[in-house]
Amino acid sequence: MKALFLTSSLSTNIKDENNNKIPIKFENTNMILDNFKKYIKKYDNFLYIASNPNDNLVTDLYSDVVFKSFDLTLPFRSYKVLDNRNINDADKLVSEADFIYLAGGHVPTQNKFFNDINLKDLLAKNDDVVICGVSAGSMNCSFNVYSPPEEEGEAKDKNYNKYLKGLELTKISIYPHYNEDEVIILDNLDMKNDILLIDSNKRPFFAYPDGTYILKTNAAVKLYGLSYRFENGKYYKFSDDLEAKDIKKYDM
Repeated sequence: MKALFLTSSLSTNIKDENNNKIPIKFENTNMILDNFKKYIKKYDNFLYIASNPNDNLVTDLYSDVVFKSFDLTLPFRSYKVLDNRNINDADKLVSEADFIYLAGGHVPTQNKFFNDINLKDLLAKNDDVVICGVSAGSMNCSFNVYSPPEEEGEAKDKNYNKYLKGLELTKISIYPHYNEDEVIILDNLDMKNDILLIDSNKRPFFAYPDGTYILKTNAAVKLYGLSYRFENGKYYKFSDDLEAKDIKKYDM
């Protein structure tokens, strides 16, 4: 792995009046485009790894938008999807990839898929690849993935597992799409006060909105943009928008 981007979201589309996703050229928010250009050295093979290997319709819909957005911004010669339709080619697809996009979605579903295809070991064979996680894809990059409940019924399910075996690309855990002013209620629980803050006693994590990301290379680990640190049952503002902060000590 040459570089790892842990994003909350890439702004690859806008929605029209019918709520259809229209691909757009994504912007250089918090220098992400500059950093992509710095670390991507080959533009031959783009690999999109699905979050749900069995939901081909949704995968094709989302991957098509991502492919077209990159074609407008940083075009690659070949775009491919990895899901249940070509699972037997996983080794070849991953080894040939110059850029791997780990899609967003349901964290436990994607986590199972990654483990089923032994993605951790497949990635270890490709030293030159640039990896970009998006939302769930970023969360599943950790050694010990923090997977808070997100669907109805999960928060009150005593058997729901919040801690999963990840890709072991970083020791940092993240919570994406975080909005300090938003109140999220799940199963009659307040997401921030009843779930995130309590869970931070067991495993600390960074929470940040769309547009913020972490970049890990051999030389450094930096957080770009607005973020919050949750730990020991408390949280605080960690960094501001347009700021790049060294966080290598959290990945050791």
